[in-house]
Parts: sequence; structure tokens; C-alpha cells
Amino acid sequence: MGAAPSFKDKPKGGLHGAPLDLAGAWVPTRHSEWYNNNPGRHSDRARQHHTRMTYSGDGMGRGQVGEFAIEVAVTQIAPGQYTAQSRVPHGWGLGWIATDGNFTLLGDGTMHVKFPSNGIVEYWMREGASPLMPVAYAVPASESAPSYNPSYNPSYSPSRPVKLAIRRFAKNSDLGSLNDLCYHWGVCIGDENSCYEVQGSMVVFGPNGLVAASSPLMIRLSPTNISQYQGVCEFGKYTNKSNADVEAFSKQWVKNHPMYHIPGPNCQTYAEDLFTFLTGENLPFAMSTERLRDRSLSGPEKHPGMRWF
Repeated sequence: MGAAPSFKDKPKGGLHGAPLDLAGAWVPTRHSEWYNNNPGRHSDRARQHHTRMTYSGDGMGRGQVGEFAIEVAVTQIAPGQYTAQSRVPHGWGLGWIATDGNFTLLGDGTMHVKFPSNGIVEYWMREGASPLMPVAYAVPASESAPSYNPSYNPSYSPSRPVKLAIRRFAKNSDLGSLNDLCYHWGVCIGDENSCYEVQGSMVVFGPNGLVAASSPLMIRLSPTNISQYQGVCEFGKYTNKSNADVEAFSKQWVKNHPMYHIPGPNCQTYAEDLFTFLTGENLPFAMSTERLRDRSLSGPEKHPGMRWF
């Protein structure tokens, strides 16, 4: 499979250049809930005594998960929220890589790790810590979806509403109704509906056209517009961040995710990461790749805040 690509030049670490707050050793917890689409029982790997990860302040993590040596590059995007890329740098599984990681620090101190492209779900706790140790800035340990509240919340003032916009991959195609799995996602911000989305070849477009691209050959400048979508999902969530903040985030995000892959990272990966950056929360539903594994999971199409045009 060849040498695994290096994370040396990837942007990573904590917020605003601060050291990563995950620094230290982490060990598995909630073993029976570990899952992986790849060969081998991931729950068995969680129970192996040598499964352990150590993170440093520069955003790099190294360790062992079962039979695999693992290296991870972590970038914090909001308090208790992180994106990540993972690879096997040597030994068994050399060449494996996943770049659509989502880490969430739960309220009990547990770290929820997922890489939807590989169906990876893991739970970690700090070595020597109690799994019930509270973390003030983390999301609730229940991981319950935020309640739908379309009314303006004055505690966010002054701020801009954040919505998820969706459309079928193929307009007027039945693909979009096949278990509601085949939808393109974008994020709309403000009453003016400034829309941002990823398209193939890992290109981010916004209301003024091209924002970031992994290839210098991308020259299309046509802007996004709310009319390009078939509906929006409203959550009653707001942000104080500007379009300039979104563009800076998007440029770094493309550096971290230069290759578009259908299982991920893809348009839905970008939309969730941008939503998290703006609101400090994950989207309250699963991506298409996660729902292919577990059909009981729901998407934005059935959310009570969904409004079709």
C-alpha cells in the first residue's frame, strides 16, 4: 500500500494557537460500544491492555489500538469539539488513513471519537481519571439532540441564525428519497442566508464565489445562493462569527482535508464541522455514511425544523 502520508504540515492544535487541551494519555472506556466497519472486532481491541493513545499540546496523538499503531492529528474547532485525521504509520495496516474524524468531549469527561467513512466509533477517558469527572465546557454526556426552538434566543445576541441547507445530489431524481440518504448539505448563516458548501475535488464555495480549493486548477467563481437548495433545517442556533471567520476556517479545513471521498470527508463532513465551529455543537442527526450502517439513525429530512421550498 506504500508509505502513509505524513501529518507534519497539517494545521492542528488548540483554539487560537493554544496547546491542545487533550494533551496526556487516554485509555478505552464503554468497550462494548466500540465499532469499526473494517475487519476485526473493534470492541475486542478496546479491551486489549495495550490500547492507549497519548496526545501532545501540538495536536499530535500516537499510540496503539489493538494490533494497529495509530497516529492522529487533531484540530480544535470549538470548546470540547475537534476534527481529526488518523493513519497507520508503520506495521500491520500500513497505508490506512481516515481524514473525517470528529471528536467530542462529553460532560462526564469521556471523549467520543468517530470516523464516519470507516464506521469507527470509540470512547476514551483520561488515564487514571474517573469516567464521571465533569468537564465544564463539554456537551452533555447523554449526547441527546438539542431541542428544536425556532424562536430567537436573546442570550446569543447580537448574532446570526445558522441553518443547514440540503438538496438532492441529482435534481428531480428519486435518489434523494432512497432512505433519505442522498442529499447534499450546505450551511446558511444570517438572515441574508450566506451559504457555504463543499463540492467535489474539495472546493469550498460561498456567497462571493470560490473560498478555498485544494487544486489551483479550480477557477469557477459563481457564488452560492439559497435558491440552489430544496430546503433548510432550522435549529434555533446562532453564531457571532463573521463571514471572514468562516472563510478563514474553510481555508484551514481544506488544508486538513485536501482529498474529497464519497464516504468522507465530503460535503456533509464540511457542513457538520462548520456548524460545530459556528455554534459549538454537533448537528443533531447522522451523516449518510453513518446511516448506511445503522438505518435507525435519522437525517435532517425528518427533523421538526425542516422547511421545504
